[in-house]
Amino acid sequence: MSKKSKKAQATSILPMAATIGLILGFILGASASNAIVGLVIGTVLGCAAGYYIDKKNGIHYGRKH
Repeated sequence: MSKKSKKAQATSILPMAATIGLILGFILGASASNAIVGLVIGTVLGCAAGYYIDKKNGIHYGRKH
C-alpha cells in the first residue's frame, strides 16, 4: 500500500521579514546618522512585506470564518 502524500501547510514569513527589516533599517539608519528612524522604517517595511507574502500564500491572521 502506498501512502498518500499530504500537502505541506504554508509557513509564515512575517517574523523573518520583520527581522530582516529591523537589521537593514539599523544598518541604513546608522549610515544616515539616524538609527531610530531607520529601525522604525525598516521594521514597518519588513512587516508589510511579510504580511503581503503570507496573505498571498494563504496564511490568515485573526479569526477564521
